[in-house]
Amino acid sequence: MYKFLFAASLPIALSLLSGLRVAPTTSRATSAAGKPAAKPTTANAPRAKYEPARGAYLGAALNTSALTGPGTMRDKLAAAMRDWEKQTGRKHAIYVNFLPFPHDDGSFPGWDSDPKGWAPSSELSDAAASVGAAPMITLEPLLPHSFTRGWKPGSPAYEATANYARGAGRWGKPMFIRFGHEMNGSWYPWSEWSDKNRNMKRDPGEETGFYAADYRQAYRNVAAMFRRFAPNAALVWCPNSGLLGGERRDVFRPFYPGDDVVDWVGLDVYERGWTMPMPGARLWGGSFARNLKYDAADDPKTEANESVNFYWAFAVNKKKPMMIAETGTTLSFREDLPADQRAALNYDWKAGYWNANEYGWMQGVYGTSAYRAQPLLHPLDKEFPLIKAVMWFQVAKREFIPAQKPGGAVQWFDNSWADYRIGGGVDENAPVPAALAAQELQLYRRLTASPYFLSSIQR
Repeated sequence: MYKFLFAASLPIALSLLSGLRVAPTTSRATSAAGKPAAKPTTANAPRAKYEPARGAYLGAALNTSALTGPGTMRDKLAAAMRDWEKQTGRKHAIYVNFLPFPHDDGSFPGWDSDPKGWAPSSELSDAAASVGAAPMITLEPLLPHSFTRGWKPGSPAYEATANYARGAGRWGKPMFIRFGHEMNGSWYPWSEWSDKNRNMKRDPGEETGFYAADYRQAYRNVAAMFRRFAPNAALVWCPNSGLLGGERRDVFRPFYPGDDVVDWVGLDVYERGWTMPMPGARLWGGSFARNLKYDAADDPKTEANESVNFYWAFAVNKKKPMMIAETGTTLSFREDLPADQRAALNYDWKAGYWNANEYGWMQGVYGTSAYRAQPLLHPLDKEFPLIKAVMWFQVAKREFIPAQKPGGAVQWFDNSWADYRIGGGVDENAPVPAALAAQELQLYRRLTASPYFLSSIQR
């Protein structure tokens, strides 16, 4: 039986002395990026690979883990993409894929095949190209030390990465490679720590043994292969913006592998109601923007920004195009609420509108100055012009989700239904409320109708 995957099931300089091993970079500990003196501009800066001169690519990760019916995988994947574009009324420029590399048993996928029966990258890429889009393949290093320990010609990880990169190079069309995303969290094997006691704090004894320096080296080793064998691949470095250990520490810079191996900087940004909003609650319209300027180390009760301003530190200061590689919102996991209240709150969190300061996540992510239907607080094109791609996580799955109860205690919703889809529902086994689903899709169509959002890759 075939398996298909767009969505995760959970979540250069070359050194001639050691094959394609690249010397690690250092990460300079600095204070939070201050407020800029001038607006960012790229007028005189050379553009990165596939960076559009203006505007942002539309993209999506699709819920295609259980494709059925006749035809090849390529045909099924392409059909899913066309169906999404029919629903939304817009061609999309990028489709996101997730691929264990290696699998947890140590076996590596090839470009054209997979030992576990997952959709080969070649067919995913062909499907994207058939609808005029580019793939972004997220390589998930489930055995992360294989990219650092013993990395040399002849080692399994070295040879598998070289062969995979050769396949991507032979394919030859525009594509994006995102290696080891969300490395600054606690939920993947390539993270520094694992939240074993589920208190959302990084405690002694929770270290994984794969530290920031290891991640930087692993990323650089993989990047070297694509630099050599797949010049058609743009390399994406992408942490997560979420709750990352509860400490006053830099959760981004220690993991940055170096300007020479990063074409695009990315950020995964979600809104899941950490403080457990109740029916009637309103989402602040600046929530999305704040995630780009502040991290979880910031204390919102103080005027000072104790955290790292990701947008300025990595997009503006490094002159890199930025992508929102995954975004979405859901409150469908809230099993403490009846289904009807959950559905209304879930809709409000995605698409509600009350005034220019309070509106849904979609307006925050896709709202531009050209959108006239509703006044918005932070238009994307004016405030964040270096965001050059936005990918919605159009996926529903079961997750283990923490939230904070009144008083500060953490409550976990274990294996709960998390439906991030525009037009999605709040119960895995119940039909989606048709009226709410239609309204969410209609809002997405209106927001992304602006020519600011781009449907094809610029070279």
